[in-house]
Amino acid sequence: MEIFSPTRINLLFLNARLQMLNNGARLLRGKREALMKDFFRCAGECLELRSKLNSQIGNATYKLHLAKALLGDTIYSTAYASQRDVFVDIKVKNIWGINIPEIEEKAFVRNIDARDMSPIGEGLLAVETAKDFEKAIDAIVSIASSEIRLKRVGEEIRIDTRRINALEEIVLPSIQHGIKAIERVLEEREQEDIYRLKRFKRRRAKF
Repeated sequence: MEIFSPTRINLLFLNARLQMLNNGARLLRGKREALMKDFFRCAGECLELRSKLNSQIGNATYKLHLAKALLGDTIYSTAYASQRDVFVDIKVKNIWGINIPEIEEKAFVRNIDARDMSPIGEGLLAVETAKDFEKAIDAIVSIASSEIRLKRVGEEIRIDTRRINALEEIVLPSIQHGIKAIERVLEEREQEDIYRLKRFKRRRAKF
């Protein structure tokens, strides 16, 4: 910490800085508490979405194996005919000053016409299998948004915790120590001034 000469102006300055940093630490603690609530809410959401995704992928995989058993290699030509590119739109959302990328929600499950599949030609099982995998894509996109947010919020909590610890364990105690040192010197000076004044009065009384 910077060393200040023991003057009343510096004492006022350090007291003002101490108050400002205490307010800053209090705001950081409030921010961290709000982020912690959001973190745990988002963590629960991620677990729920992950469980849903595992279930959807399990159902889709089971139907795929069943379709391969019943339809044979024609399932590959069906899959090739209905393939497509998947695009996502990403926007940035600001939460407590944190820029968090978020994937905009949209339905990836297509109807039969958009999928270029016919339940008569390819079979209803193939159509249902494709639909189940498209539902899994929906879940993957939702999980991606939630996990990105969870990671960014977790990083900000860690940063704020380091800032709070630095303030409370290093900066604030150092300033408090400086204030006490200046107060001690000023008090000693005041006592010396009082002693000199009394001595001057005694000498003056003799004459």
